[in-house]
Amino acid sequence: MGAVTEPITLRAHQVLCLQGYRGEGYSVTFVTEMSRVHRELAEDPERPVRLITSPDRLCQACVHLRHGGCTLGGADHEAHMRRQDLEVLRRLGLEAGAVHPWRTIRERIAASVSGDDLPTICTTCPWLHLGWCAQGVDRLRGDPTTAYSTT
Repeated sequence: MGAVTEPITLRAHQVLCLQGYRGEGYSVTFVTEMSRVHRELAEDPERPVRLITSPDRLCQACVHLRHGGCTLGGADHEAHMRRQDLEVLRRLGLEAGAVHPWRTIRERIAASVSGDDLPTICTTCPWLHLGWCAQGVDRLRGDPTTAYSTT
């Protein structure tokens, strides 16, 4: 019997962020953690991932996490982030807290989200205008088994 791999716990919307991640972020600590998660998932598409609707390990490394919630768009921004997480879960047909292989999550993204959907889902994201996540999601739609890179 093989070793059991502990799931990576992520906010649901982060699965879209990871598609366009290019090694930049809110702080050195955030970039280090996001790069680690990105690499772990790229190296092991069967890695279990638990999707949640609250701050995750990436949020813990972000300068905008205060008092247990996201303050990126102001003190009450956490409620907006939670709605965003719920919308991603709805589109993927998944439930908060459930664990799925990363491969399965990417296949669901490819089947149910396009780059054109991101302005509706990621309304206030300061990275949205760069188009990186849309490019990553659309690349995934072309071939969900394709490894993604940070370039």
